[in-house]
Amino acid sequence: MFNSEKMGSMVIKIVGGLAILLTGILFFMITSERDTVHWVGLGFLIVSEAMFFFGVPLIVKKKPRYNVTLLKSGATVILAIYLGLTLILALLSGLLVNAFIVYMVLQLTFFFVAIILTLTLYALSHKVNNDIEKLLVEREEYGERDWEDRRGKF
Repeated sequence: MFNSEKMGSMVIKIVGGLAILLTGILFFMITSERDTVHWVGLGFLIVSEAMFFFGVPLIVKKKPRYNVTLLKSGATVILAIYLGLTLILALLSGLLVNAFIVYMVLQLTFFFVAIILTLTLYALSHKVNNDIEKLLVEREEYGERDWEDRRGKF
């Protein structure tokens, strides 16, 4: 039958592939003199697009025990902000041709912050899911009436 989650994931992957292709085409059309900074900027931009479009579906596909809503929404926001920052730096790379080290430090800082925040969110969503399961088990053990009595004591 029709699996909407699988179809949505496929559409996101197609859009991601097209975005990466468009980035490559625009890079070669817009830049005539390509310095090392421009190539590095293109590399970071493609990596950030790949993380944004393929990272979240890949994380969700593994299906470990985590809170899906928290992980999907949080990782999408983190990776979208990272993609935006990388795009801004890539557009400003022409200004930073003489400051290659500064450019690399900024790009690497944004990259590792995005990775660290996404991994932290992954761990947090796992903890939230465990807490929810524990709460549901306690509610099941104490029954509906006892649970309502205990709820006010927290």
